[in-house]
Amino acid sequence: MNVAIPKNFHDDHYFMFPGTVWRAFETGVLDKEFFPVVMRPVVRFVTRSPVAPPNPIASPLPQIEALIEEHELLKRILRQRSGEDEVAAIGELGGAIAAVDVFAEIPVLMAKALAGGLSLEGGGEALSIGAAGLFLRSLGGNPMDVHLHTSINLRRYLVRQDGISLKNKLMLMLTWQSGPEIRSTATRMEPYPQPDMEAVAALPPRSQEELLDAIRHSIYNQPPIDVSNVNLGTLRAVPEVKETVNLATQYMKAGYDPQAFIARLAEIVCHDNFTEMHAFKHHQSIVEEYHATHEPWRWMHLVCGAQATAISFGKNMTVYEEYLELLHAA
Repeated sequence: MNVAIPKNFHDDHYFMFPGTVWRAFETGVLDKEFFPVVMRPVVRFVTRSPVAPPNPIASPLPQIEALIEEHELLKRILRQRSGEDEVAAIGELGGAIAAVDVFAEIPVLMAKALAGGLSLEGGGEALSIGAAGLFLRSLGGNPMDVHLHTSINLRRYLVRQDGISLKNKLMLMLTWQSGPEIRSTATRMEPYPQPDMEAVAALPPRSQEELLDAIRHSIYNQPPIDVSNVNLGTLRAVPEVKETVNLATQYMKAGYDPQAFIARLAEIVCHDNFTEMHAFKHHQSIVEEYHATHEPWRWMHLVCGAQATAISFGKNMTVYEEYLELLHAA
């Protein structure tokens, strides 16, 4: 982490690769006897120099280290665990993050909140709420924006772990917005807040099953886009994605079963290979963040899942289609 976290602003994967592999061992997904073998490519990746050409963005590390010094965050006895007593503060900070137009303001907000007594875990939850709000504002039509969720999801896991230094935990909280996949979202944003609640209120009432079917129909019938000769970094979502977002918001605000919604999204996500597994990683993250976030903000994570699914569905499903052919042949 000492090496990986500072490189985050070159590429989110410098941080996410070692963190995700470590998590796989710690949670029992991978047997620890394979640790020396599996970690070799991780170490090789993290220690290599950032790819050319050089990053055109100046390093944010001096600003972040200055914030740590200004607020004396390494000299304070920072609270690690969150609690019900700080839910209101978490929501306030999360809303402030979701409303920013300049992402460099995010570590400033976080440093002030931590200096004011917010726990590290509380800061992680606030960042998660902010990530969901920013994702819903995104006009992007490519897989990059899912890093808003996958990156905070991993950070929240690592902040809970013993053995990681306070300096690295602070850096985890203050460098989230620095990754190129995340900061590129700032160039394609709708005004805060999203979704459009007036448009949601104007939808006709539907039962749970009717809404699940309507959401699936909306995703399956997104206008086709030829992505064969398109720079994915500049791709924008079609306006019809908002129809899916509004239906998903109506579902969550109606208090319908979140597990049924999660299962329906999972069925659809399994079609994807356009995003090179970003759709699968995002689905896992939004489910975990939904369960790890307080009311009244948790609903946003599942709506983000619907938005991401509507963006990616149908672009490339060759692996799924070839699997079906093999299944039928068997």
